[in-house]
Amino acid sequence: MGNQQLFTSKGTSLYGTVIISYQNQFLSGFYDWDDVDGIWLSILQAMYDCLNTGIGNCGFSERFMDWQMKKLIEKNPAILFIWYHGFASKEWNDIPKKSTLRFPENVLLNSLIEKGTKFLRFRNALYDSGPSKNINQLINDLKSFNSDLGHVQLE
Repeated sequence: MGNQQLFTSKGTSLYGTVIISYQNQFLSGFYDWDDVDGIWLSILQAMYDCLNTGIGNCGFSERFMDWQMKKLIEKNPAILFIWYHGFASKEWNDIPKKSTLRFPENVLLNSLIEKGTKFLRFRNALYDSGPSKNINQLINDLKSFNSDLGHVQLE
């Protein structure tokens, strides 16, 4: 998962843009820039629910985005992450309508904590902190799972 705080497109820089991708597979894109707070809250909540109950469902209805995380019980615990992007179309050819990714649990958890903390610092520096209190609480809640899993980062 990636948090890109500066995105340049055709000479225009936008601060706070988030592009979610893994190994060059894009789940969100430039056109989702105005939904960054809702996306972060929903992904963090889905991960928290997944770690607590084995499944986490969330979405962002304004953009027709939904995601599901399922805990896979294996020798090395993993999370199956399914992402639906309702606005993906021919114009957005770098974003599929549905993506299914399998992450090692500790890699996804550590990445969400790390990148979420970076985003939170950036968001708190703005005059309007928006939902940063909720983002901060979810990051802290996810850290409680971290002690059991070890620390590994996504590429």
